[in-house]
Amino acid sequence: AAVREIREELGLKRQLGRLLVVDYVRPQDSRPEGVVFVFDGGVLEQSDVDEFAFSDGEILSAGFYTLVDVRERTKPLLADRLEVALEAAQQGVTALCEHGRRVA
Repeated sequence: AAVREIREELGLKRQLGRLLVVDYVRPQDSRPEGVVFVFDGGVLEQSDVDEFAFSDGEILSAGFYTLVDVRERTKPLLADRLEVALEAAQQGVTALCEHGRRVA
């Protein structure tokens, strides 16, 4: 499913690496509870990003950002999850989270 989404949303054909994060997200407002999976997508260069094709308008742009920038530009839940994913990649583990916060 993740490979298909990457192809559909970015026009990018590549295999995914290992599972970095499993995040249980509690129900919020009208959204039901869910589980989010984050996989290692490998290393991208600017030329890779320049070739992304945003076919359906769901994604408007892409770029490289520091974690500080991510915290300023996204919701805290997403920023927390991305920070845990980077830590998991460096540590060679799969992190378990609850609503973006690492629990194991």
